[in-house]
Amino acid sequence: MKLTFLYLVCLTMLLGISCNKLSRKEQKFDALMQEVIDVHDEVMPKMGEVSTLIKYLDPKIDTTQIGQSHAKAQQDLKDSYDFMMKWMSDFSDKFPHESEDNKMSPEKLSSQMKLLEEERIEVNKLRDKINSSISNAKKLLEKS
Repeated sequence: MKLTFLYLVCLTMLLGISCNKLSRKEQKFDALMQEVIDVHDEVMPKMGEVSTLIKYLDPKIDTTQIGQSHAKAQQDLKDSYDFMMKWMSDFSDKFPHESEDNKMSPEKLSSQMKLLEEERIEVNKLRDKINSSISNAKKLLEKS
């Protein structure tokens, strides 16, 4: 009887430990997901500014050296815009919304965690590209 009780206590502790590890993995995943979403949410409102700057640069493009600088700045803005659209599409394909009832298996959680690490790098590149293209375009427009 004591041996059975001891066995059940040990089994319960092991199950609790393994559940806690999964819970920590899920917490790490959720924190990383929030970090990625936060970067997206930081730059998404700038997409309107990107579109506006593209339009402002258009009449300044010509064959002169300054006009070609404006063309390059406009292309950088367009590339940033396209990068955002592609990133959002790819991200939603890789991380479709899952309901609370549909928990990930430990294997899927590990593979999704690796993908999410890659997405963190990618969304930071996206942020930097958007910010630098906006900054460059504004500088050019202030000069002209």
